[in-house]
Amino acid sequence: PSWESKIGDNVEQGYKILYDGNLWRVRQNHLVMETYPPSISTAALYEVINYQYEGTLEEPIPYVPPMEIFNGEYYIQNDIKYLCTRDSGAALSHDLSTLVGLYVELLG
Repeated sequence: PSWESKIGDNVEQGYKILYDGNLWRVRQNHLVMETYPPSISTAALYEVINYQYEGTLEEPIPYVPPMEIFNGEYYIQNDIKYLCTRDSGAALSHDLSTLVGLYVELLG
């Protein structure tokens, strides 16, 4: 369902909703409020998850923080491709360019 359709409802951790072209997973139980849509500002409540990209070099996953990344998968942000070199273990809020050497390597 869309995030807008859940305004005023309680959602549980793990629930998935669509908002602004992305699939979001609820990170903690809460009441959906119109003033707190899924975004980097509400990273404690929601995280972006991939559901349609392979994560290959030919079909990298568009990275939209907050998002968890996984070892061996390819991501793209600002038209730049990256290879994830280790699982993040949690949703990351930084741009991939700042995570080179920590979680990703830049593909040139």
